[in-house]
Amino acid sequence: MLSRRDIEKELGKGINIVPVIRDNFKENSINLTASKNAWTMGTGTVYWYGGTDVRVTDGEGRRAIKTFSKGSKCVIKGAKGETKNQYIILLPHSTTLIETTEVLGVANNIGGALHSKVGLVSKGIGHIGTMLGPGYCGHLLIALHNITDDALAIKVGSTFVSLAFDYLTTQVARTSSTTSGHLDKFPELGIEVDEETRSFLTADWKPNIDDIREKMCESDTYNNYKKHIRANTWKEFKKYINKRNLIAILVVAVAITLLYRSAVRLDNGLAQPVWVDRFWNIGFSGVLGSLVIALWNFIKDKK
Repeated sequence: MLSRRDIEKELGKGINIVPVIRDNFKENSINLTASKNAWTMGTGTVYWYGGTDVRVTDGEGRRAIKTFSKGSKCVIKGAKGETKNQYIILLPHSTTLIETTEVLGVANNIGGALHSKVGLVSKGIGHIGTMLGPGYCGHLLIALHNITDDALAIKVGSTFVSLAFDYLTTQVARTSSTTSGHLDKFPELGIEVDEETRSFLTADWKPNIDDIREKMCESDTYNNYKKHIRANTWKEFKKYINKRNLIAILVVAVAITLLYRSAVRLDNGLAQPVWVDRFWNIGFSGVLGSLVIALWNFIKDKK
């Protein structure tokens, strides 16, 4: 499994993501956000009271009534005062398919697994268990299962799934043949996609890792994140610079120098010098190599 630092090293190489959202990079995963492209596999009517407050019963303060059929989009727009917000409705005992905002492009030697977020599971959404195939490019389609008797809502743009990456011991020979956003599966699921949504999900640059990489590298969010990574790297390096570590480095350097000078002095009295050669071939690769490793472990423990 790749750590955050591993993921950051792969950005612009084996891992490419658009858009780059700095706060969504975690210790060993990237949180992905819900887009406005979502469809329900159920049928039902819900009563919306504002925000994520959606119920299956009518009552005082209700702002809207929404009825959904299988395969229809299940996103509602905010009412007066929150018109910029949109919410995905998860009908009771039903499955909702949500496209990620992010477009992913990974190399043939990188795969991944998608995991549920604790906050959503605690509300009654079933655990997610699906994979990111090596060489995949495009939006990800995530199935959420509302196993409760109540309707639930997710704000568009909020994080709803975590993606962890792994290296393959042997990379696959070809890229994933899965269509961006899994649109090829929609007909059999009874989902009708309008032309605008289809064009958005399958834009020319989204099925190709090189085009995704170029799009990412041109973005301000990526370049700002790279500056943040460099700043953090320098910050981490400065932790090693302290009096204790500098003294330890000086002691080891003096010891190596004294041993080398001793080898030179011993060779001065020999017809065929051997000690300097032994210093490099035996001493440096053996004893001194172990000394350097011990020094590094010493410094790491006390940075």
